[in-house]
Amino acid sequence: MRELDLLLQKFLASGLRSLGEDDLDRLERLLLEPDQDILAWLSRAGEPDDADMRAIVNIVRGQIEP
Repeated sequence: MRELDLLLQKFLASGLRSLGEDDLDRLERLLLEPDQDILAWLSRAGEPDDADMRAIVNIVRGQIEP
């Protein structure tokens, strides 16, 4: 999914280095989710039910949103 790839590339270029070990684990879990779910969460069309997933989604959003 091209849109998701672009969002994640932006995050990886700017925010990856700031993640601690727990957040890296959360990011790994996030990337195992279906692409359409990740895109919906990052574009604020939905929210993950899991608190840890919401935490990493919010971190990624903070790096990719203007």
